[in-house]
Amino acid sequence: MNKEIFLMLLSFLFLGCPEEKKPPIIIPPTPTNCEYPPGNRNFTWRLDTVAFFPSFLGGIHAFSDSDAYLMGYIGEGKPPWRIFVGKHWDGKTWDTNIHGTDAEVGHYANDVAGDDHFMVSVGNYVIAPPGKPAIAEFDNRTKKWKSYQFQTQGELRSVWTDGKGYFIAVGDHGMVYTKDGYTSGWVYSKVPSDFNFLKIAGVSKTEIYIMGYKNLATGESFDQIWKYNGSMWQKFFDTQDSTYLLPLAKEDYVADIYPLRCSITDSLLLYVIGDNSYLFRSKGQEIPSSKINLADLGLPLKQNGRSGLDVNAYSPNDVWIFGTRYNFYHWNGNNFQKIVIPGLPNDDAHFGDQRKMFKTSTGKIFLPTEVSSQVYVVVQGTP
Repeated sequence: MNKEIFLMLLSFLFLGCPEEKKPPIIIPPTPTNCEYPPGNRNFTWRLDTVAFFPSFLGGIHAFSDSDAYLMGYIGEGKPPWRIFVGKHWDGKTWDTNIHGTDAEVGHYANDVAGDDHFMVSVGNYVIAPPGKPAIAEFDNRTKKWKSYQFQTQGELRSVWTDGKGYFIAVGDHGMVYTKDGYTSGWVYSKVPSDFNFLKIAGVSKTEIYIMGYKNLATGESFDQIWKYNGSMWQKFFDTQDSTYLLPLAKEDYVADIYPLRCSITDSLLLYVIGDNSYLFRSKGQEIPSSKINLADLGLPLKQNGRSGLDVNAYSPNDVWIFGTRYNFYHWNGNNFQKIVIPGLPNDDAHFGDQRKMFKTSTGKIFLPTEVSSQVYVVVQGTP
């Protein structure tokens, strides 16, 4: 073999083939804002009658599109006139036999909250003297219920979770119960107030907002809004002592609140719904001062003589606001549109109570609503 050829082959053997150039690593730019797609308005609707007089629904939580629990004081509407504290949706029907709820839970729910496997409903005793709070827990992995009954005076009205095992429930006379961890017990504390707290919603376990009211024997009523950071309470609004850290008026008659926060910009959106409905904006943990009347964005409730009752905000571009007399409006980031649900009153003459809307990870919605006095349906909207 030619000596030069031999040396060339030997060099290839030791050096190997020349390395291929790797494509450059492109690091995407750091986001400077939170982007949200427009919320969906197109649904296929289904209505199921779930409760008859005398009934009161507390709330609904869905672990999936075909696994949901409805809690409350649920009348069967036919002999032998039984009352249930819950019903289960299995994807086809609402079943009243939900793993021994009647015996093991023993309470009427005013509200429900949960995450991917754990659910909590809050309310008051079924048995024993009235006016005592109670809580029921349900672990969807074990299908086991656990109940708690307390001696504090009053009922628990609303509950919120961060989705990571932290739950906080509020109720009459400023009562608060917290549970930090799925296996933890409930710890009692109190807002520095004697108001009855009806709604609670949070961004995290260190940023929670609570709305309450108080009626006097004279017929006067007052509203409060508080912020809780996990250890300290800060009053945002109080019409009884004219503490207006939030630029609201007594005549706004607050009915519901809901916060949203963009982690990238550390900016807060706080919806306050009532006779007038507003969106507040702020940065960091500042008290919101920038105020937009939602009527200026096209919400027609006030101009039509109607008040806001509930707000369900899934993103800044997916907000549902319910007004009196079955006025349902949706904000998709561009405009408000009235949503007419087939089977529900749409003549602006009927009154009915709506409970908190729940949306699953697929975008399906569950909405418990009254259709006539103490007769309730669950509306399901499939995208």
